Amino acid sequence: MAETEAAPQAVSPSAALRHPGLILGIARFYYDPRGSMRGVLDSAPSEGRLFAYALIAAAILLIGRIIEVVTTEPPSDARMDMVSGQIVSMLFFVPLIYYAFAAAGTGIARLFGGQGGWQSGRAAFFWAALVSAPVILITSIAAGALADTAKVLAVILTQFGQVVFAWALAQCFAEAFGFTRTWAVFAAIAVPIVAIVLGIWVLQQ
Repeated sequence: MAETEAAPQAVSPSAALRHPGLILGIARFYYDPRGSMRGVLDSAPSEGRLFAYALIAAAILLIGRIIEVVTTEPPSDARMDMVSGQIVSMLFFVPLIYYAFAAAGTGIARLFGGQGGWQSGRAAFFWAALVSAPVILITSIAAGALADTAKVLAVILTQFGQVVFAWALAQCFAEAFGFTRTWAVFAAIAVPIVAIVLGIWVLQQ
């Protein structure tokens, strides 16, 4: 039976943060990732709450972008313009990109026999983005601090945040679409990304 789409409801990011299951759900993810995702699905989140999750994730990443601009650019009108540009891109375009990737991920999951629907795909992608955003923020700040003294470690830290995001996506999509082998979902996510990165690196040589 096709999944019934919930009617959009307005939920502010501050209201989503006050949701009793949000903070504990994020903490739970790091010792029971699939259980955390199941908790989100069982709570039947509205479209408004899902959008708030995506927006909060983007806002957390925005903090890292602003810190990077402020610490690498001298005070000037150009720096303020860069900060403004980051705010617009992260809070407007990034959530839209999340929707596009969530739809693509849902389509691929269903193509391979996944049992979830489109809203489940959005819940999985947005929850993965939210739970991994703090790790990406911390590693990006650390990488920026080490960029001049330990460049290799800085690169490793930056990539570690992206690996955590891919791992979170695998856990969430596996639970949302009923896949038993999470490692296979992770491989399906990681292999194309690695191939693209290697291809870009080869072309730049």
